[in-house]
Amino acid sequence: MWGLGADANDPEWQTVETPFSNDLFEVVSTARGPFAVGDGGIIAGDRGNGWEIITDDGPNVSKNQMRTLAVTDDGKRLWFAGSSGALGCYDVETNRKYDYSYPNEMTSTWESIAVSGTIGSEKVLIANGSGEVLPASLDGFTINWGVLEKPADKGSTMTGLAASPDGYGYGIDTSGNAFMTTKNDGWKDIGVIESQVKFYDIWAEQNGRVYVAAGQGILYRYDNSYRDWTPIGVAEKGALHAFDMYKNQMVALGDGGLMYQRTDGGERWEQIHTPTGDTLYDLALGDPDIAIGKGGLVLERPRGTTRAAGKSPDADQYTGRGEVYDADTNAPDDSGTGSPNQSTAQQPRTARPSQQPQSESVQPTAMSPQPQASTSARPQQAQSRKQRQPRNTQPRQQPESAAPTQSEPQTRAEASVSQSPNATVQPQNDVSRPQERTRSQPQNQPEKPSDERNN
Repeated sequence: MWGLGADANDPEWQTVETPFSNDLFEVVSTARGPFAVGDGGIIAGDRGNGWEIITDDGPNVSKNQMRTLAVTDDGKRLWFAGSSGALGCYDVETNRKYDYSYPNEMTSTWESIAVSGTIGSEKVLIANGSGEVLPASLDGFTINWGVLEKPADKGSTMTGLAASPDGYGYGIDTSGNAFMTTKNDGWKDIGVIESQVKFYDIWAEQNGRVYVAAGQGILYRYDNSYRDWTPIGVAEKGALHAFDMYKNQMVALGDGGLMYQRTDGGERWEQIHTPTGDTLYDLALGDPDIAIGKGGLVLERPRGTTRAAGKSPDADQYTGRGEVYDADTNAPDDSGTGSPNQSTAQQPRTARPSQQPQSESVQPTAMSPQPQASTSARPQQAQSRKQRQPRNTQPRQQPESAAPTQSEPQTRAEASVSQSPNATVQPQNDVSRPQERTRSQPQNQPEKPSDERNN
């Protein structure tokens, strides 16, 4: 007799009809279903009644391209960023959109974003095309901007940011460098992975486990216990454009709609069928699994189990092509709970096959690079980018019809509340604002928030 294969009974990927043709660039799973961002400033999602455009004008009604997307640990808030300094967030349960564009009057294009923490107390990292990363954190209704800096003083473009559930930030650049946030010094270099291979996506898990999707069909894994990068062979050729993990399952996206999967402790990666040969840009595993791509393309695979908080436990107990990996139970503690006297500095290493665990440990790390001292609520005036000072934006008085909840931040720009995608309700005594800002003409005077509600 013959076997049917481990995945013979698994649900198959199916093409989903969408009412838009915009390119979609990144997708996440939230408490209200999958959401994606794309060209023309759209945020699209499936809240249970099929895919729809949630908002079509970005965070500041300028229709800037939305390039990157992240979600809080509880799955309740999206953070998105894109061209010309566009930056904002969207609360999926209250349907409120907030505009944080041009932080410290910056109008550069944001290439990547990462978020750690729950709604109202999250920490955010955003990277621009020059390789600089800006940290921010929320404390109730106050947002604190940190100092814009290049990780480890290296100047290549950041191709990806990720945040682990335990609050550490990670980044990769176009020169093959990898970085990790530290408790006191901002960032540290954790090795040159491979300078001759292009990197596309980074995914971080608890306890120092990191994956990087790269060219040549390779997935690189970083283990904090070994302080080393391990190449994992996934595909024979082509690039891996995105990667995600959920429970015991790993999936990577390749060229031309190809998809590779590893699940339930299997010893090798297998190519799985997809109903398209078109380009896929990103995927999010959950309920359902979603892959998105060019021209509004959405693929869906049912699962039957709700994904909690957009995060998953570490399920990788193996490396590529049959090589078994066992976690080092004697590995040094990087969680920040160990004694500082037991830690010594460790030099980063380049990518190589796994080796015996090292006995050294490193200083505890945290996602928030040290910002300069916070200030109290400041006058409504533009702050010089050269000063690079963090700022606190205190909430302003909302009209009674749009009173914020405890979990909603107040920004220097609009806080939008949706009744329908095309309906806008202006609060009384609101100061009108321009409909669009350009790179060369950032607003120097913050305006009072306007509200609009999306179904």
